[in-house]
Amino acid sequence: MTKKLNNILITNDDGYESIGLKILINIANQLGDKVITVSPKKNQSAKSKSITIRENINFKETSQNFWIVDGTPTDCMIFALNYLFKKNKPDLILSGINAGSNIGDEVSYSGTVAAAWEGAVRRIDSIALSQYGGDDKINSYECSQTRGFDIINYLLKIKSKTPKFFNINFPNIISSNFENVKSSFTTLASQKIADEIFFDNDFSSFTIGRMINDHRFLINTDLECLRQNKISITPLSLNLSNNEFFNKMNHDT
Repeated sequence: MTKKLNNILITNDDGYESIGLKILINIANQLGDKVITVSPKKNQSAKSKSITIRENINFKETSQNFWIVDGTPTDCMIFALNYLFKKNKPDLILSGINAGSNIGDEVSYSGTVAAAWEGAVRRIDSIALSQYGGDDKINSYECSQTRGFDIINYLLKIKSKTPKFFNINFPNIISSNFENVKSSFTTLASQKIADEIFFDNDFSSFTIGRMINDHRFLINTDLECLRQNKISITPLSLNLSNNEFFNKMNHDT
């Protein structure tokens, strides 16, 4: 194990009462001397990087180092990093453990990933964690609960000139020996082609259903990795610029 960190900041998007958050706090306590949790009051899934503008955001410290914010995951990070950690940044930000996977195109909607992103743009090592098949039962998080510490500890040992920004997805498996569950570095699966949409009888409102995906061309992707019952580790980039375009322009000129 690496040397214990001084301060770890934790958040999520499923809300402060979620099972995944409690598991992640236990993992963080093995990694750091001080763990501070700032979590949304309500479920904020699929809020991406949404922030609350020009409205009061209520907050409360319910116990020592445990804060609840009535806002989005990014609101939680803004509160934590500009108030609780105003003078000294945390050594690590952990976001999750999300109930359900965050893979492929879903990452752009994920409040879990967005919270980690908010830390990474401030040059803080940040990791988002999700459990495929996770629900309101603790045994559905068995893989992430058993392997979470080892995976995070492994990533912290990787030397990098840029802040670490990873998206981890644990497979939904039942195993007698999770130490044998392999992990792999992956790319994001780009598979979305449409969405289900359902209208009411008056044709005045609609609900959004599942994402409709194209499951071809999945080599070395997070989706393929989960299908193989392996832990997916995807290094994410903060820069959304199309470097391929610039490279082509430079080549043509």
